[in-house]
Amino acid sequence: MQYFIRIVALASLVAASTEAVAQQPRRPAPNYQVRGQLTNAPAGTRVLLIDDQTGQAMPIDSARTDAKGRFQLRGTVAGPGVYSLRVAGQRRTTDVALAPGSQLQLRADATQLRGTSDITGTPEAAELARMHQEQFRLMAHIDTLVQRRAVTTDTAALRRIGQEWDATFGAFRAAAQRVAGQASYVAPYVAATFLSGTDAPAEVAFLDSATTRYVRQWPASPHTQQLQRYQSMRQTTAVGRLAPEILLPTPAGAPLALSSLRGKYVLIDFWASWCGPCRQENPALVRTYQQFRGKGFEIYGVSVDSKKEAWLAAMQKDGLPWPQVRDEPSDTSVASTAYNIYKFPSSFLLDPQGRIIAKDLRGEDLTKKLAELMP
Repeated sequence: MQYFIRIVALASLVAASTEAVAQQPRRPAPNYQVRGQLTNAPAGTRVLLIDDQTGQAMPIDSARTDAKGRFQLRGTVAGPGVYSLRVAGQRRTTDVALAPGSQLQLRADATQLRGTSDITGTPEAAELARMHQEQFRLMAHIDTLVQRRAVTTDTAALRRIGQEWDATFGAFRAAAQRVAGQASYVAPYVAATFLSGTDAPAEVAFLDSATTRYVRQWPASPHTQQLQRYQSMRQTTAVGRLAPEILLPTPAGAPLALSSLRGKYVLIDFWASWCGPCRQENPALVRTYQQFRGKGFEIYGVSVDSKKEAWLAAMQKDGLPWPQVRDEPSDTSVASTAYNIYKFPSSFLLDPQGRIIAKDLRGEDLTKKLAELMP
């Protein structure tokens, strides 16, 4: 009898265990794969795939390289999107277009991911990789132009540099428009990343039309939603509108209001210590400031640095003499809300009444505009 009871009890336990296992949620089967090979990545180097589409960096997969720099990422994504690939110990990342069913192959230099990533496997992933390579080449050329401008005083030479600068950006933006015009889930990302923040009538019209299409095709894309916010907020900072108030702490900790500078022409300069183009532009901006400061010109520098120490060090190294405040990055920061800024540097030129009269003037263009306003 006792033997029978033990058998029944054991059978009940097995049945209960089986039922518990059956009730446990099953992990979804992997629906993407990224096979990669990196140079300058010793064995054991960690590679991470990060979902930062909503503004919060969430690692969704990771792997380690073997002795030949090879790695493999396999996991699940809910839908098509653009994800970040990061190599541990490296500051720069690159973006990867992934969708359920993607089987990608990646080759890159671990120390220069964005500029060297060659990705194949889907048209979207390959197109996005080419965009990043083009962006990398663009910024390298812009660095060269900045260096040439820093040591040039000849007016004609400066004008040629400015023309080359405009042509370089123009060619890149034309390439970005081509990709943004495609029926691809990468299109909203390209438009939001490379084309937003402009007031050129033709580009504004393109973005308005593209965003309307994205709302129909990719309404859940965070980049579509970003572009919708951009459309709405662009009206707030349109030329002719009163610049939204800014009240942020100076290096000493005391708040400084933008409106306190009324009565002068003011350039609001959004920048950061980590922003290469910002730092390269600073010497020219210092010269412009010194030229027009005595005529009623002021700069209101807004740093978007997360670390105060980095901000202060950059200010000292670059010799920035104008008022500075810090807009610590967050979902409610001035840069991301009131001014809808997603690229740096960005600037707004205000008249003495605080109205926006121009945007993103740099170098010779800024000097020429100020000379017109304050002869």
